[in-house]
Amino acid sequence: MDERLQSGGGVAGELRALGHEVVGVTSAETAVGPEPMKLAEETSPDAVVASLSAATAERTLQVTGDLALSRRLAVVLVVAPEVDVSLLVAAQDLPFCQIAWEPLRTGELRTALDLAVARQQRALLNERREHLVVQAFESLNEAVIGTDFTGRIRFMNDEAERLTGWEEAAAWGCALDEVYQATVKTGGEVPSPLMRRVDLRHRRGGATLCEERMSPVRDEHGSINGMIITLRQLSARSSAVTGVGEGAGKGRPAGPVTGGEQPAPLADIVESISDPLAALDGRWTFTYVNSSAARLFGREKAQLVGQSLWEVLPPSVKAAHEEELDKSLHQRVTATREIFLEETQTWFEARTYPFGSGSLLLLKDITSRKLELERNHRMDRLESLGLLARGFAHDFNNLLTVLLGNLSLAEMRFASSGEKLMELATAKQATFQAQSLVQQLLTFARGGAPIKRMVSLADLVRAFFYNHQRVDRVNYFVEVQEDMPEVALDPNQFRRLLSNLVRNSEQAVRATGGDIRVRCEAADAARMFPKETLSDEPGSLAGVTLEIHDNGEGIPAKNLGRIFEPYFTTRTDENATGLGLTVCESIAKAHGGAISVSSHVNTGTMVRFFLPVDSEAEVEENEAVDLTACFLPGPPATPRILLLEDDHLVRTLILRGLEREGYQVEETLDGNETVRLYQQALSDGKPFDLVVLDLSIPNGMGGLRTMEKLRALDPGVLAIVSSGYSDDPVMAQPASAGFAAVLPKPYEPLELLRIVRSVLSTRQGGMGR
Repeated sequence: MDERLQSGGGVAGELRALGHEVVGVTSAETAVGPEPMKLAEETSPDAVVASLSAATAERTLQVTGDLALSRRLAVVLVVAPEVDVSLLVAAQDLPFCQIAWEPLRTGELRTALDLAVARQQRALLNERREHLVVQAFESLNEAVIGTDFTGRIRFMNDEAERLTGWEEAAAWGCALDEVYQATVKTGGEVPSPLMRRVDLRHRRGGATLCEERMSPVRDEHGSINGMIITLRQLSARSSAVTGVGEGAGKGRPAGPVTGGEQPAPLADIVESISDPLAALDGRWTFTYVNSSAARLFGREKAQLVGQSLWEVLPPSVKAAHEEELDKSLHQRVTATREIFLEETQTWFEARTYPFGSGSLLLLKDITSRKLELERNHRMDRLESLGLLARGFAHDFNNLLTVLLGNLSLAEMRFASSGEKLMELATAKQATFQAQSLVQQLLTFARGGAPIKRMVSLADLVRAFFYNHQRVDRVNYFVEVQEDMPEVALDPNQFRRLLSNLVRNSEQAVRATGGDIRVRCEAADAARMFPKETLSDEPGSLAGVTLEIHDNGEGIPAKNLGRIFEPYFTTRTDENATGLGLTVCESIAKAHGGAISVSSHVNTGTMVRFFLPVDSEAEVEENEAVDLTACFLPGPPATPRILLLEDDHLVRTLILRGLEREGYQVEETLDGNETVRLYQQALSDGKPFDLVVLDLSIPNGMGGLRTMEKLRALDPGVLAIVSSGYSDDPVMAQPASAGFAAVLPKPYEPLELLRIVRSVLSTRQGGMGR
């Protein structure tokens, strides 16, 4: 939907390029009334892709939702940055919906569509999944089964269906021994052309003593082309469990009878069932349990028979489920409940079926299914969090840029007079913390790609603890190896990782006081991590490690395997989110490194972070620049800079900073205007020396598309990309789009000037036009 889906280009063109068939297109103007429904009925699509702009988002969402819910379609919403995020909350109610943001990154549309369709197919498959049914046995009449000469079933009458448990439609074409499973009472396997007594096994369990006759079917030439099996029942179908029925549960043990009688035909089958199975009377007293049930309850069979179900289950299970199960028992209906056994951390699906005056209870272990469901719910919550985080990150980082810039300018003004205000320094620190929180959300929810620089990990660790506010009764010991190799990393993400780890250690020791020891050194990953835990290739094993060790309360073994799960936390304070270690793991993987945790209760916890040395990593140029030189007048030939920035406050801050240093700046609010001015400058013989482009321009052409057009006009264009979307791939790999450097928001005026001077110096150093 929407004009960007129209044929030939846009999203429709990208779908065709991915190999999908676009069976119909409707625009935003016609996305009301019955036309989209009619189009869907005529084309029977597998998925619907809707492109949302600010003008059409509300009605396009409404029609897309109607289509998706009525036809159970997979949905992909391609959302323009200017769309109000609050409108997208309703999209979370669509069962098979994925969201992609414009401008579309490479492969994002393919990934979103694949995820939506996969979720749809998985749900539909689960709905078709058959449920286990336990049913009472009934008297059978004579049965007839016919096969062809290959032994494939070609006929079954109603009595044969009832006796074997197979419907003719399901059994037709199956091998005889798959459907007809019988054992001769005197030993030996059947089939045989003789009349014999056999135990015929039912498809769903159980056996019946029958008289079996088998005779060949011959054609006119006397050749055998099939077989007829006739079965006459000799005894009633056996009870589902031994010892259940009249007289059961009165002290007589369950199991085979003695005195020369044959064992109950179903005894072996019931015992072989891997799921716990029990029979209970009308007062929830065990009259029979199989071996699996005895193992689950941790008692012998003889100990369980005669005991109440509620005596062997935890009180919490009784409180949660007794009333509903009593109701199903009195109404003689099947009931299904999910119960959780806290002692073993196991989920079971408990199904009760009417049986005699009581019930059959079948317990099926669904722990893995519940964990998968919880994981899917967590992923859905992460998607929602990512949507919200990315929705406000751009505008919020713009505001932080203005705050940080003006605080820095005010700080420099007071510094020139020899006065230093602590209030300004505190405000700047709070601004950096706000930036870190936004980055944490993006890193956690969207897997933000790091904006790497070659830096000294030792210097970052020292600087962190120099500014870190200490906690009372906690002793800090920092040991940093000298002359460690520089590594490619994102300083902001690393500070977030270090802050999370230190805060966790502080929480572990703050109650009684204790020590936190930090060690940073060069290391070989092969001595510390299994190769499969590293994101990089096994060849890249040399690197640096950061170890944080506390002597706090430690982590129980049952929780150690879950500490990296989103929202999992053992802390009880109100601000505990359970996101800290998840963010750390995300950062470690994004850098090609690894993180591990070892802990013992009442001894302490050690976290080890490994970062490989990657000499081939694409990093932002970070040449050493004398910051005082940033405020010296520019060279005699004043550089001309073209600026694309839609936010008025940010644009004003940039203009003030650059023009004060002698640069000539032209400002634009839209990429089309940027391209026009750049082309005009080329024609006039006064080209711009540098272009600074904001990556996202709501209601206009953004920096990436603008850069494509500028490169078409001038392959040697020199440009810096700036954005509050620090998770965008362009920010992590600027060279792939032709940019010379990146300027993540928020930033200080000093940082802006440093980057501008650094990039311009490359042209003045011999890369001129």
